Amino acid sequence: MVRIFFFLFLWCTQCIAQNYSFIPKEFTEIKDKDFFKIASSDTLKLVKVYLEKFFVNESKKQFYIVYKELSEIERKQQAIEQKVEITNNRKKYKLQEGTVLKELNFKDNNGNSFTLDSLKGKVIVLNFWFTTCRPCVEEIPDLNRIQEKFKEKEVVFLAVTFDSKKKLEEFVKKKPFNFTLVPDSMKIIRQFYVNSYPTTILIDKDRKIHLIDDLLVFDLMNKIEKMIKNYL
Repeated sequence: MVRIFFFLFLWCTQCIAQNYSFIPKEFTEIKDKDFFKIASSDTLKLVKVYLEKFFVNESKKQFYIVYKELSEIERKQQAIEQKVEITNNRKKYKLQEGTVLKELNFKDNNGNSFTLDSLKGKVIVLNFWFTTCRPCVEEIPDLNRIQEKFKEKEVVFLAVTFDSKKKLEEFVKKKPFNFTLVPDSMKIIRQFYVNSYPTTILIDKDRKIHLIDDLLVFDLMNKIEKMIKNYL
């Protein structure tokens, strides 16, 4: 698909979009779930402080992304709505707290392949993030501290992202991230119905899923650490 991003997209960290008169009439607005089906992974720059509007021209396979800056009240409301949506999706597809994970396949940034069987007997910590997500980057030092504390234990720490291998390699040169990096992973992101970043999920040794609520839990790192200890 051809990707067209005009100045508004390039300035998305600064702009406030109030009307969309600049969108050509042949473009129609679509829902985010439909956009995710057609967008390539490097266009998915979801951050909590912006509301995305998507417009597509089906005939030319082009789209616009408009970012509207949210107020503090709108951000809190969005967080609540996202929590409800995520919960409903996971219930619908039976990806709930305590359910057993049936499949997990991925390659890390070094090309090593992993499956559920290869990780048998280990606690798996999945951190969903991306390199330009400020809250994700801000929690990396704390995540590194937890990884260091449990590095001799039967725990695998995975940093799952839609970012490319090259982008991750450039990022960690400036900001070390001691998790196993898993690039180009929209399949896993969709598998766990992640649409808020950062998100952390724990898989225990019996392959049961434990959801760590990053939207409403304030003492998140202590909760992650406590859960790892509980399931070792």
